[in-house]
Amino acid sequence: MKRVGIVFPGQGSQYVGMGKSIYDSDPHVKKLFDKADQVLGFSIKKLCFEGPEDELRKTYNTQPAILLVSYAIWEKLKQLVELKPYVVAGHSLGEYTALLVSGFFSFEEALYIVRKRGILMENAYPEGKGGMVALLSPDIEMVKSALDEVSQEEGLASLANLNSPDQIVLSGDIPVLKKVVEKLKGKGYKKAIFLNVSGPFHSPLMKRAADQLLEELRKIKSFQLKYPVVFNVDANVEIKPECVYEKLYYQMFSPVRWEDCVKRMVAEGVEVFVEVGPKNVLSNLIKKIMPGIPSYSVETQEDMINIKEILK
Repeated sequence: MKRVGIVFPGQGSQYVGMGKSIYDSDPHVKKLFDKADQVLGFSIKKLCFEGPEDELRKTYNTQPAILLVSYAIWEKLKQLVELKPYVVAGHSLGEYTALLVSGFFSFEEALYIVRKRGILMENAYPEGKGGMVALLSPDIEMVKSALDEVSQEEGLASLANLNSPDQIVLSGDIPVLKKVVEKLKGKGYKKAIFLNVSGPFHSPLMKRAADQLLEELRKIKSFQLKYPVVFNVDANVEIKPECVYEKLYYQMFSPVRWEDCVKRMVAEGVEVFVEVGPKNVLSNLIKKIMPGIPSYSVETQEDMINIKEILK
């Protein structure tokens, strides 16, 4: 079988109804959703299947919901396809799903910690004060220069996601972000899209939340990693569990280097990518980063049957 890189999505991939088709078709998946309701103390299942969308979009709900659905899809996929990942990775929140699949967390611990992470992120900065903006077709050097110049004057804005050659995301104080966008208009990017998020994620403004998260992470017993993981914060490959807490700590207030992660996975020998989770955000990014490497998304049972044939 080909060397497969498995990747898991983060926030932004959620939608009302996600996970319902595999839930209805598989008793094991039903047990996972029921267990998640029990662990979290509310019906995350109902939120995934029925919404409302505004509630599902809240960070502290989105994070356990996407992790649950992605992991359920993974568990179903393993039943249909004999699949051993060569290396795994995830985008932001998806890194926690990757660690769950690799055996670092138990299912219950992973749900608990991403719910806690979401609460800490939601509460880290005053509502309406911080945000994020995606820049399409950016001139990265011009963006960095503008960030340095404007941040010194009025507040803070920084690189948050380095997603692909034609997409980056900035994070910080909303007035500063607006000033950077205005300063670069017509020359530093093709299009700017302010994201519907509740805070300045993956920026230094999340440092206090990261300190609190680290305390929670240290309460969790870790296990040996079954698969190598490529981490967002530095695109390095790790198999030893000792370094994971520090990587997750820095990830909270550092850029997600997704483009570098994908390139590193290919450098390690990955021949095909499979995105496991709702939607196909990461597989689309991978096609732009490494157009010569096949990239597929798996969400439905039909997707799983197709990928079984592709990976033969």
